[in-house]
Amino acid sequence: MDFKSFFENLKEKIVSLFELIKDYCSENKRNAILFATLGASILLLIILLLCIPKNKKTKVQEEKPVVLTESLLIPDGPEINKDYNISRQTQDKWTDEQADSWFEKPTEKDIESLEKANDNIIRDITGAAP
Repeated sequence: MDFKSFFENLKEKIVSLFELIKDYCSENKRNAILFATLGASILLLIILLLCIPKNKKTKVQEEKPVVLTESLLIPDGPEINKDYNISRQTQDKWTDEQADSWFEKPTEKDIESLEKANDNIIRDITGAAP
């Protein structure tokens, strides 16, 4: 059997099949579109079925025990001074001296800016209400 003649014969059959399909598609466009869509759908379905993993039984791996070569070292914690208290006792009231040192009386400008900010908030809330 001659391979050259075999491939020539195969080539002629493929070309004639291609011409037959081309003639059919040009005469029956609606059917050609239907078959092309159906073929693409089937091909897509096959690809999806091949890509979806099947439920395979997974092997349960045994937990290996931890074997320590050295003993564990506990890290040093943060150093806290003896004079430092984590919690403190709060006073019920400030003395007048403490109040004077921490309280700052607002200026006229501070009061006006606070008034404008409050007016803007009220306008945003009421919107276009009559």
